[in-house]
Amino acid sequence: MVFAYFCVIFKGVIYGLTVFFTSRLTETTDVLDILALRFLLSFAVMWVLKQIKVIKVDIGAKDFIKKNPRTPFIKSIILAGLFEPVLYMLFETLGISMTTGITAAVILSLSPIFSLIVERFLLREKATLLQIFFLGCGIFGAIYISLNTVSDGGNDSFLGILFVLLAVISGALFCGFSRKAAPHFSAMEITYVSCALGAIIFNLVNVVRHIAKGDILSYFNPYFSLENMIGFLFLGVLSTIVATGMNNHALSKLQVSTTAAFGGVSTIVTIAVGIIFNNESLAYYHYIGLPFIFARMIGVSAISIINEKRKNKAETTKKE
Repeated sequence: MVFAYFCVIFKGVIYGLTVFFTSRLTETTDVLDILALRFLLSFAVMWVLKQIKVIKVDIGAKDFIKKNPRTPFIKSIILAGLFEPVLYMLFETLGISMTTGITAAVILSLSPIFSLIVERFLLREKATLLQIFFLGCGIFGAIYISLNTVSDGGNDSFLGILFVLLAVISGALFCGFSRKAAPHFSAMEITYVSCALGAIIFNLVNVVRHIAKGDILSYFNPYFSLENMIGFLFLGVLSTIVATGMNNHALSKLQVSTTAAFGGVSTIVTIAVGIIFNNESLAYYHYIGLPFIFARMIGVSAISIINEKRKNKAETTKKE
């Protein structure tokens, strides 16, 4: 249980740093190239680790073709991989490009609401009223910061708002299907399938795009830059393999609403990185909004721990 909380916190730290490395890469590399080459690298690294038995992954193409004891549960792991990275990153990228930063941030901050809906109807799990209250505190804090952040300009489009909303829904559904697949597949197996689907789909689309443009021979050019390669290694190894693996492990142990409560970690890290590396500074609205985000993380996790202890105690008493 303690390790699950460590995983969800460390995952938040990595996701917070991901914004910095992604923004650096977008200065020199097309977004679709980033997605395709990132997941190609992720899958290549996981495949090598699997072959040399550094990680245990007992799933392969045969499991999707030949019937076996886990066949009835294959659907959950495929859906988890499709909702994130494929659909989530596709919708998020399209949505952010068609909306202002503030609008996108406000909609993305609503993800705990959709996590609660998925938890209730897909997993048949319930959050307590107090947990919902603390989740609401975090949502308020994130929206307050977003609304007070100075926008770089731009216009919102209905399609852009719809895409960002679909990204939030995809992220919540990923959490739900990952948790549903967890009893039958390890965290690394779920991560492996996600990386494979991301690599296959994004590279198929990107190869067609480069062929149409007539520059297929330059497909791997973004790799031939030390600064770019550092970014790809962070996104492909730490963000995709390590962070996603930790997230899948946390989801196998904790409720979706509990893991959603720690979304504020990435927000805090992103703000910290902006201060340290981009010479940004905290404004009054950060000091007002951040305590609500902290309250969400502490409140939801404390209640979850208390409930888990009560559950274990009740089970022990029942056995006696």
